[in-house]
Amino acid sequence: MKIHLSSLIVSLLLVSASAHAIDHSASLLSASANDQVPHTLQATTLAKSAIASLERRPVSMSWAIDPAQALESRPTVFIQQSREYWIDASEDELHAGLALSTSANGALIRLSPHAGNTSVIDVATLSFRANGKLYANTDAVHTAADEDELRAAGMDAPAGSLVVKLNDSLGSGRIEMIAPTASGRYLVHVFEPASTVVMSLQAERDTVLAGDSLRINAGISGANLDRVEGLLSAPDGHTQEVAFLRQGDGSYSANVRPDSSHAGGFGLWEIHAFGNAANRQISVPRDARSAFAVSVATARLSGSMERVNGPAKDKGLTLAIGVQSVLASRYQLAATLYGTRADGSLAPAAVGHSAAWLEAGSANINLSFDARSLTDSALTAPYELRDLRLINQADMSLLERRERAAAIN
Repeated sequence: MKIHLSSLIVSLLLVSASAHAIDHSASLLSASANDQVPHTLQATTLAKSAIASLERRPVSMSWAIDPAQALESRPTVFIQQSREYWIDASEDELHAGLALSTSANGALIRLSPHAGNTSVIDVATLSFRANGKLYANTDAVHTAADEDELRAAGMDAPAGSLVVKLNDSLGSGRIEMIAPTASGRYLVHVFEPASTVVMSLQAERDTVLAGDSLRINAGISGANLDRVEGLLSAPDGHTQEVAFLRQGDGSYSANVRPDSSHAGGFGLWEIHAFGNAANRQISVPRDARSAFAVSVATARLSGSMERVNGPAKDKGLTLAIGVQSVLASRYQLAATLYGTRADGSLAPAAVGHSAAWLEAGSANINLSFDARSLTDSALTAPYELRDLRLINQADMSLLERRERAAAIN
């Protein structure tokens, strides 16, 4: 009889343990269209020294945040706005009169010697031609500043730079700048602070995975775009042309696919768009630049998740989240935990970050929210894990991002 009772107790304990394990096992929510999810993993050419020097010990931290704080569900798209353009001018063009297109009075013009040129232009030698009339420097220039004055004002100006602000009396439209002492090549930057012709440029995401495409949008206000060309530059100096296509609303878009062989490592990729705007009877150039990151997907979330403990106010909450990797490195998880208010609505409770060394293969990273973080938030279960990010700390590249990652009862 004792044997039967012992067997029964053991059986009950096993069933209980099994039920307990099942209760703690879960999985991540399905990815949405806005999420960044790797479909194929690939190794990277990251310097071995960068990986070898990484810390091996696991680290975890969390802190409570204000539940009344409004958080963006996804990163806000950055929009670069431009009232400027650049011209690579030769000495012959400057001697004869370099044609500038302006759409507003008071343009700022910067001349910087480049391409090995060190010849500095004296502002006193400049003259301008507008509306069929020749203006001396004293009549055309409102203010001027040389390299030393620009740097003293906090501007990181190229060596030999000269900036002039034109008098409003010159008006706008076609203005020729004459520099008879110019020698070599100069980069001429035209900025129109008062212009209503504004070109906008935006990448639809701040990060793209190597091998995936990214949509770039260009538009303009105060005029009509009649062309847009583009150039994509990698941190290592590699460049590739970008073809923009006109859309039905008059804007332009391009789908760029950064060359995977130049991805990996630190630094942002830059998209440079050159636009031409029809404004009245003159064509006004506009140049705009924006940047984004390109990540090599060396790892991804496997979709598995297990509650190691909690959620409990006195013990906190720890989630073992599955990661698959093809490169041994130190990986980081970061997320925001939402809790439930008394009225049943969700609000941000705490932020958690955890990092651990993972060999190639499948493993877990424990993402923890300590007891104090949960207590300070004054929010309760059910919880929801949002903005879950997987990062390779070898180059701090964002490998995966989930807007809504998991529901936790």
